[in-house]
Amino acid sequence: MREHKFKGVHRVVKSLSGGANRIYHYAFRGGPKFWDSTMDFGTDTDKYALAYADALRSAGPKISVAKRAMTSSVIDRYRRSGHFAKLAPRTQKDYNKYLDAFEKEFGTDPIKMFEEPEVIGEIREWKNQWSHSPKQYDYATTVVTRLLNWAKEEDGAIAVHHHTRVTRLYGSDRSDIIWLPEELDAMLAVADERERRIIVAASEGGLTPQDIGILTRSHVQKTPKGRRLYFRRTKSAKPTSIPVTPALAQVIDTTPEDQKHLIVSLSGRKLQPERASQIVADVKARANEMAKKESSRVHVRDELRLYDMRGTAATELLRAGCSLNQIAVTMGWGLRHAANKIEKYAAVIPEVSDEVLDKLNAARVSARRDGHKF
Repeated sequence: MREHKFKGVHRVVKSLSGGANRIYHYAFRGGPKFWDSTMDFGTDTDKYALAYADALRSAGPKISVAKRAMTSSVIDRYRRSGHFAKLAPRTQKDYNKYLDAFEKEFGTDPIKMFEEPEVIGEIREWKNQWSHSPKQYDYATTVVTRLLNWAKEEDGAIAVHHHTRVTRLYGSDRSDIIWLPEELDAMLAVADERERRIIVAASEGGLTPQDIGILTRSHVQKTPKGRRLYFRRTKSAKPTSIPVTPALAQVIDTTPEDQKHLIVSLSGRKLQPERASQIVADVKARANEMAKKESSRVHVRDELRLYDMRGTAATELLRAGCSLNQIAVTMGWGLRHAANKIEKYAAVIPEVSDEVLDKLNAARVSARRDGHKF
């Protein structure tokens, strides 16, 4: 018997890990799947013809239905949904990167395809384009899971999906990595003026790479005893209030009148997050080159990066005896997140160990004076 060639059948071939292919047949583009190459009957059988007829009867060959059932249409509806709208602008931008890539790969496929357990392998193959970056790979996992969750729970486009409890590759916890004062001094010693401003903003204000470049004079506000930087974080949109220290004051007060942003790139343009991180990496490399030539200079640890200066700023607040609420407001954190962070930072502050030792020694002296054993 010859293969049935029904007009309108949408045929999809997907490559699986290991080089094998799997073939899917849908009643029409965006329509229900009625056959795949794992089934026990071929495309030249009566069973195939009957399955095709049943699929047409159950779905109806309506173009509007077909389009609505396409993955690209579901992605479009998700982008217009309230769930997507409530995301912070920066998060929306990050999501769109992966949604665009997902639509390019699966947009013309029916969303019902994701009800099949086997499709997990295809999603994994798609995510492998970020296998060089565990963090990006995991971000792709998050975006796809949330899209499919929305398609199931809010849109009703699918009844179930299996992209759940996916193992994450990125598990880095950098809470115990902070810049030491002498390392920051080594950086400032070799930095030029615009590089210095970036380092000061990150280490004094705890600003993230995403937030450093957005600040303008409009974010500087007077307080009863000085000034503060008040803005909403790019990533979370949480309000943040940073006291203007003398070092930050110098950055603000020396900003040229014709310069819109307080911190700019080395060429004077708007500072992008990736560029801010790279500038700090370049200064670190320069500082360490100097340390190789002069033994009196401090070597900056290789694992340190711009974002770790945020933890440095938080530990300074902790050292200063600031309350949990004060630290949370300054860093733009929720109270629960701040509590978790501070618990970890406290363990790496050398002064805490010294304070414990002082108290221990004082208790022993007092015990001996009173004739007690300790």
